[in-house]
Amino acid sequence: MELSLIVLIATPLVAGLLSLGTRTRRSMEWLQGTHAAVLLAAMVVVVMQVAAGSIVTVGILLRADALSAFLDLMLAFVGGTCLLYALGYMGEEVTRGHVLHRRYKQFFCLFNLYLFAMLLAANVDNIALMWIAIEGSTLSAALLIGFEKTKAALEAGWKYIILSFVGIALALFGTVLVYYASEHVLGVSMEALSWEELYRVAAGLNPTALKLAFVFVLIGYGTKAGVAPMHTWLPDAHGEAPTPVSAMLSGLMLNLALYAVLRFKSLVDRTVGEDFTGPILLVLGLLSVAIAAIFLLVQRDYKRLFAYSSIEHVGITLVGFGIGGPMGVFGGLFHMLNHALAKSTAFYAAGMVVLRCGHKAIERVTGLVRQMPLAGGSMVLAALALAGMPPFGLFVSEVLIATETYGQRQGVAFAFLGLLAVAFATLLYQVFRMALGEPTAEVIPVTDWTRRFTTSALVINLAAMGYAGTHMPEVLRDLFLLMTGLFGVAAEIP
Repeated sequence: MELSLIVLIATPLVAGLLSLGTRTRRSMEWLQGTHAAVLLAAMVVVVMQVAAGSIVTVGILLRADALSAFLDLMLAFVGGTCLLYALGYMGEEVTRGHVLHRRYKQFFCLFNLYLFAMLLAANVDNIALMWIAIEGSTLSAALLIGFEKTKAALEAGWKYIILSFVGIALALFGTVLVYYASEHVLGVSMEALSWEELYRVAAGLNPTALKLAFVFVLIGYGTKAGVAPMHTWLPDAHGEAPTPVSAMLSGLMLNLALYAVLRFKSLVDRTVGEDFTGPILLVLGLLSVAIAAIFLLVQRDYKRLFAYSSIEHVGITLVGFGIGGPMGVFGGLFHMLNHALAKSTAFYAAGMVVLRCGHKAIERVTGLVRQMPLAGGSMVLAALALAGMPPFGLFVSEVLIATETYGQRQGVAFAFLGLLAVAFATLLYQVFRMALGEPTAEVIPVTDWTRRFTTSALVINLAAMGYAGTHMPEVLRDLFLLMTGLFGVAAEIP
């Protein structure tokens, strides 16, 4: 149903504009709650239709294939729980007098426009319009990162803008090179920018132009994905943004940037083969894991701690796609989904600690499990998932990626497993420091209304995170099989 795709993309835009007209917090809560419900319903319809073998299209510009539907699943689910969480988190800031109602409305307007831009980028069948949509998400994200207007927040916002604009400019140059190659085959037309048409004629495109384009695209969109060494904006932005925004950045924005890289990879592989893109992704993936593993140990801010964990998991995903093969590709895709769930859960828990403690210093937080059982327990469970422990889905994806790597490059596999072991130890060491022991400070009370929204978002995420590690519904099995086919492999899901 084409209408479902239109509703999925347009609902955040409408909700964002309506947010500016709300007069009370209660009306905002009804608006955003309805928005989350409609978003999830439209996503389910789109995903089920695509998993059944159809491609949902609207005109010549909107097109949802398996990879788009996969991103829609993450954007709608995590975006929906983020909306619930933001109602509680930002509502508490209003109650405490830290945020005026006018700013409260502006926050949800920007938040929804951010989600709209990401959904548009995931479903537009045009490489140039995808670039524009991702650029739009960059502008919304920059304003949200600096929302609190502290010196550190404004610096983080400006750093994000500068580095993202440099990256997005390089991505534009790569996009132009793809168009240069395609217009020689398809002519000067809109078809030369269509993903569907580009895939169809990929074998006839100029291989030199495609190789050069991929390098620029990887650096450009890789900057937004937090791929090392272009990752330096990420810890500052995630650490200083309001916590709901941090969850969106780690759970969704990084995956959107990876989506753009994977779109170009699947195109370039059809033209020149995996031997070109694979080693590049593999090296950058290992570098990202190595840098994150080292910096996890020296963090003193628990939001920055989870930011470096995001860099690690982006690297793991790149290793999966870099090594290729059925298990590598499937593992990379499955890792993206489970990381979105686990990392948003970790930030939800961290945000509850920020509200109750009033700071982000690791050394000043102890005894979370005793003092704040839900927040502390959720942070421990999320950390265990992020460390790759069973029965969570990240354990499955890491085992699949490591197995495929060992089958193809044993030396790389040992290096990969060694880096994962370091990251495992450093992340759990930091989290257990906060979770265990005796509480050493009094906590700030929050309103029951705030607790209801934040708890609801956290419980929903925890349930999804646990379910994804032990079950795969038939509709997701079909979706994953279709996605792996886009990368020229045929995965078998038991």
